[in-house]
Amino acid sequence: MKKITTYLLSMMLMLSFGVIPIHAIDDNNINFDLQSTVYDDGEAIDSIILKTSELNVDESKLTKDMFNVHAKATSVYSIKLEEEFFGPNSQHGLQHCGLYDVDRKVESIEQKNGNIILNLVTDDATEGKNTLDFTANFSTLKGCNSLLNIQYTISLNKALPLKNGSELNQIHFLQNEGIVNNEIEKFSAGESNGLKYQFYTPKNSNDGKQHPLIVWFHGGGESGYRGLHYNNLSQLKANRGAVAFAGEEAQSIFDGAYVLAPQTPHEWSENLEDAKGLIENIIATNNIDSTRIYSYGCSAGGYMALDMVVHNPNMFAAVVSTCPAIDQQNINTYGEGRRITDEEIKAINIPTWVIQAKDDTTVKYEESALRVYNLLKDKGAILTTYETGGHSSWIHTAKNEPENNGEHVWQWTSKQSIKANVNNPVYSTEKEIMPKKTAVKTGDTNFIDLYIILGSVSMSVMAGYIYKRKEEKIES
Repeated sequence: MKKITTYLLSMMLMLSFGVIPIHAIDDNNINFDLQSTVYDDGEAIDSIILKTSELNVDESKLTKDMFNVHAKATSVYSIKLEEEFFGPNSQHGLQHCGLYDVDRKVESIEQKNGNIILNLVTDDATEGKNTLDFTANFSTLKGCNSLLNIQYTISLNKALPLKNGSELNQIHFLQNEGIVNNEIEKFSAGESNGLKYQFYTPKNSNDGKQHPLIVWFHGGGESGYRGLHYNNLSQLKANRGAVAFAGEEAQSIFDGAYVLAPQTPHEWSENLEDAKGLIENIIATNNIDSTRIYSYGCSAGGYMALDMVVHNPNMFAAVVSTCPAIDQQNINTYGEGRRITDEEIKAINIPTWVIQAKDDTTVKYEESALRVYNLLKDKGAILTTYETGGHSSWIHTAKNEPENNGEHVWQWTSKQSIKANVNNPVYSTEKEIMPKKTAVKTGDTNFIDLYIILGSVSMSVMAGYIYKRKEEKIES
């Protein structure tokens, strides 16, 4: 019996020693997720999550130089599709501005819930971080932000250390489908009234109160272009315009706000009635305060934010338009939409805030934000002007930076309501501040004075009637 026991122990010992070399040379498949954040200039992949929770990796021995990370992005378009959209001669002037085939640097490494997280260098100078490709034909000035085919390749520079003292040398890293973005995942996708949209529901939506709705109209680059990339994602990925309102700061300021980000199949000018129907449907099916609907947008979306107010004067409580593409240059160049007339702008009777950089070469400042302000300043319109920044002033809006008399644009917006008969006076952010003679009125005309007069007359008539009845009783 003793010999048998000794033999078994020896065999177990031999097997235990054999585990180390066998484990070290076995092929192992490890899946990984690409994780992204929407930055000022669009969505960027900034970390990689290696699914290593079952491996018992020795965190203390991990170093950022263990891994080599390579990123490659290709166009989703075939040459045939591009020719159909841009024209048969498009290849001459066609440019893909977001393609890459580069190595990514690992900035730091950490472990969370057993998974290894590679935090990548992601700054303004980083190549190969973007998830969108601006595909453009600069001869016709047509273009769009399209989704990229993105493939990451990860390899080991050093063996991966495990807590049991063994190492993994041969690993196949397999990329999972999709990109993990915690901000975008807060939204739910839908389609209604001919428009695809993304919709955010506040955490406190079921608190028994009604909550405001912020509608974000995206820029022209995020348009679907007649189905070419009608993906219902670009309007969230291209900039922080929509996702910022679903963040903690905005949600705190608005005490919980719904956020609606529709995507136009082609151009906003074709979807005025569709957008109206969509908003009405969203209001009808959610706990939304219909007196606190806010119209926001940038560039072509800034155009749409204003045009929606023009055509639906009783729907919105306020409008914030950033670098609105309402200048004649844009209309002529792109052949899209129509020029909103001075008379239509003057008729806007809700609180209005316009924002733009003076050096914007895409949309003329003088014919856009400044024009709107000059036409509405007597009604208390606000203008925030940046000296530089080009056609990216929506970055400031998404950060709640525009300020007027100590009040930032989000806080100002949150106070606006159709129910309010009179708003507090607002003044221009320009150097020459002109005092406003009358307060801004929103909603219906104020009939308080008329009610007072009618009430006084009614009381007088009633008093006379009572006095006459008393006299009749005395006489009888």
